[in-house]
Amino acid sequence: MRVYLLSTAVAPLGSGLGGGVEHMVVTAARQLLALGHRAPIIAPIGSVADIPDLIALPGRLAPTAVTYGRNLPLPIEADAFLVTALRWLTARAQPDDVILNFSYDWLPLFLSDYLPCPLATLVSMGPLNRSMDLEIRRCAARHPERIAFLSAVQAASFDISNPIRLIPPGLDLAHYPYNAHPGHAVGWLGRIAPEKGLEDVFALSARTGITVMAFGVMQQQAYWDRLVKGYPNAAVRYGGFLTMPALAAAVRELRALLMTPKWLEAFGIVGIEALACGTPVIAYQRGGVSEYVRDGETGWLVQPDDLDGLCAAAEQIDAIDRAHCRALVENRYTVAHYGAALDRWLRVLTAGASA
Repeated sequence: MRVYLLSTAVAPLGSGLGGGVEHMVVTAARQLLALGHRAPIIAPIGSVADIPDLIALPGRLAPTAVTYGRNLPLPIEADAFLVTALRWLTARAQPDDVILNFSYDWLPLFLSDYLPCPLATLVSMGPLNRSMDLEIRRCAARHPERIAFLSAVQAASFDISNPIRLIPPGLDLAHYPYNAHPGHAVGWLGRIAPEKGLEDVFALSARTGITVMAFGVMQQQAYWDRLVKGYPNAAVRYGGFLTMPALAAAVRELRALLMTPKWLEAFGIVGIEALACGTPVIAYQRGGVSEYVRDGETGWLVQPDDLDGLCAAAEQIDAIDRAHCRALVENRYTVAHYGAALDRWLRVLTAGASA
């Protein structure tokens, strides 16, 4: 079977600006190839990925959905990458093909009724815009087999009543070596942008004296500079934007990973990357992270924006058995789990039945 994978429209693959979606698209292609499918990725020009079939198309990149605003009209540009990609697919896709859409945009959802083959969407974010929410719910009601989510918490946030399909991401554990004896620093991993809540990490460090290593693409330099100036006593160090294997090498040395989002994270792939290395996670209970962070076993969940709770959890992180962290990923979040879930989805899509 030929399965076109439509990548995020906000950034080229390999840039880091597409967040966990970049990992999910590339891993999906590799797993589908291993299962005997053809799996070309359609992505913006400038994309880099170690796969045999990457089709880079031109077009204006989309703004991240976080900037849309709840009730503002969604943007559409005639020269947008997503428009170019969907025109390209419309001209080439055959009835026995499948398109798996990883872009968080209303246009592929809207066009799914008019394409020559099934277009299914793995929804990668929570509810951010009214029009997008309505389109997701419409598609879920009309073609429930064509919508999947990363976590049950994320799916529930859209108020969808019919049965849902969950396809969380998976990791190749050979690339994430387990470490039972970490260093002293804790870490934070993500795009350097306000919605990721890095200010709470600076506040924690200033209050407790804990050294924090922050890794990720520097999306908003002014935001970082403001935090450095505002928290002169914080021991927060920027470690750069790391790719594999340097990323795993850094994460495995951390005592814990902090996750402090100010929005509903659909899943938070950095959390399972940390757990795979044996690194516990301290996270706000906001979104899909609550499905793999188990209090006292793989880390600590803290009420959203509770700085006191965040500091208290950091002080007791050594109570976590790092072996339990690794075991959870082995049992639930490997590339084999991810590939099998995608393969089951494809069988449903080509059979024309709902899950």
